[in-house]
Amino acid sequence: MKAVDLLTKSFEEGKYEVRMNYYPACPEPERAIGLLPHADILGITLLMECGNIPSLQVLSKDNCWVTVPPVPGGIVANLCQIMEVYSNGTYRAPDQRAVVNKEKERVSIATFCYPSPSLPVGPSPQLLATTGLPPIYQTLSNSGEFLQCFLSHKLDDAVPFIDTLKL
Repeated sequence: MKAVDLLTKSFEEGKYEVRMNYYPACPEPERAIGLLPHADILGITLLMECGNIPSLQVLSKDNCWVTVPPVPGGIVANLCQIMEVYSNGTYRAPDQRAVVNKEKERVSIATFCYPSPSLPVGPSPQLLATTGLPPIYQTLSNSGEFLQCFLSHKLDDAVPFIDTLKL
């Protein structure tokens, strides 16, 4: 089975969660944060901003927060940490956060797409065979094991979770 077909099947057998986020106007936005910096861990996140209030920020390569301008009717597709592992680091799960606005409230809708819990989580064998590159991440038996590793990771650890999976 081709890697794309396996990935498609995995998301067909996976689960989906939808979350609505409400961020009220904040008179002192420099003293508050809407959502702490993080990288989504599972699969794919689809984010729809309701209204034209900039809030989503991603961490750039030079370690600066960059605002992602909302596109009316648009959806931001975010490849998460499992996809980073599948791609052997070719695609990086972005560090992101949400900031609040001084004058306007904001609503967003996030859809989290989880792969099948039976799919092993590791660099795609087809990708490794095609590129000839060695795997940089270990392979875990399934996304449940991946999630368990994440949940057992110490929050005060200086090593980011995804880096603990590197070989």
